Amino acid sequence: MKNYLLIGMLVLLSGTSWAQCATGTPGTNCTGPLNVQPQAGNTGQSAITFVDLGLPVPAPGGGQYTLSIASGILQESDNGNSYHSLVGPFGPQGATGPAGPQGTQGAQGPSGPTGPSGPIGATGAAGTVGAQGLTGPIGPSGPIGATGATGPVGAQGFTGLTGPAGPAGATGAPGAVGAQGLIGLAGPAGLAGATGTTGAVGAQGTLGAVGPAGPQGPPGTLAAPPDYSFYYGEAGFKALVGTNEVGGTFDRDQIDMLSATSVRFVITMATSVLRSGSYAEAEYTPDGTSWYPLSGEVPVTSPSGTYTSGWQGMPTGANGDYLVRVIVFNAGTTAAQVGVRQLHLQFK
Repeated sequence: MKNYLLIGMLVLLSGTSWAQCATGTPGTNCTGPLNVQPQAGNTGQSAITFVDLGLPVPAPGGGQYTLSIASGILQESDNGNSYHSLVGPFGPQGATGPAGPQGTQGAQGPSGPTGPSGPIGATGAAGTVGAQGLTGPIGPSGPIGATGATGPVGAQGFTGLTGPAGPAGATGAPGAVGAQGLIGLAGPAGLAGATGTTGAVGAQGTLGAVGPAGPQGPPGTLAAPPDYSFYYGEAGFKALVGTNEVGGTFDRDQIDMLSATSVRFVITMATSVLRSGSYAEAEYTPDGTSWYPLSGEVPVTSPSGTYTSGWQGMPTGANGDYLVRVIVFNAGTTAAQVGVRQLHLQFK
């Protein structure tokens, strides 16, 4: 990089004619072109050397091209512009060159000194037990030992089990006949004997004379009148929350249901209906105080139509001559208009 800088300075300052220099204020003024001619016998390369005095650089001027030193770097000002370095930015790194051929193997170095002895290794595992050797021949019998002293008497043993019973003895001779005993009490009567077989059926007798006709029975009746009408309204009524008696106590009816077997409830609705869960049904009371369901429940939640509970068997305890009413149950949370038009209770 330094060589490039020197070449640039020589290009700027070299010329083909002699320069003339004179003392100026400040510095030295030279008229160009300037030719740098080394002294005779010079053995070094031509050069122009700038000495860094640590002073400010001359101010740039129009039409002037100035070389100076700033911050230890040779810089230039062109035609009154700011100073800038003559050294350009580093170029990109070149590609890695190919690997050179492998060098020849060097001579073997001298042997190093013998290293210290290593520690003694751990004791190896014990070997497996060898196979059992063959049995040796039987040795000669030893002499018979002396007889030992008699041992003490042992403790008495447990009592043995009882033996089996012996055979029965011979039968003794018959004894003398004893005196006759007293006569015993009479025993109870014996059980009755089995019933004998039924005798054969006798021959049929002759038919008797026809008797006179009996009196005529009372006229038959229906199980109950087939239809009872309880209410007729143009706009229905306002149902309070809970149970409401249709028509109040003035729309009750006394019905003889003693022979009835089935019942159904029929209702005709206008456009005003109650919320889901509301219904109408017929009820009866056997005592004038407690009321019990007589028919099935018919919802009052669908407008403009006739609806029925369908035929159902009479409830247990409902067969009697009882007072009957119709109720509407409002399952909502506020009173509401219900468009009840016609109510009919039917039996068969």
